[in-house]
Amino acid sequence: MEKVAQYREYVQILLNQYAKDDVSNDEVEVQLIFDTNRDHYQWMNVGWEDLNRIYRSIVHLDIKDGKIWLFPELVSRR
Repeated sequence: MEKVAQYREYVQILLNQYAKDDVSNDEVEVQLIFDTNRDHYQWMNVGWEDLNRIYRSIVHLDIKDGKIWLFPELVSRR
């Protein structure tokens, strides 16, 4: 159980560090979603880029069975 608690902390630190360095424009908001009860963590970019709506999952992490599962966004970006 202690290992899972450490993983929760590491995942949150990692996402916070990477998201703060995001170079998105002023119209795109970085949203970090931390569900510590179910161990789901996600970094989203939400907003507008010119006339295009942005709703993009950058990375999704889960902690399951004592392991960190990484679900990267695999859709190509413009």
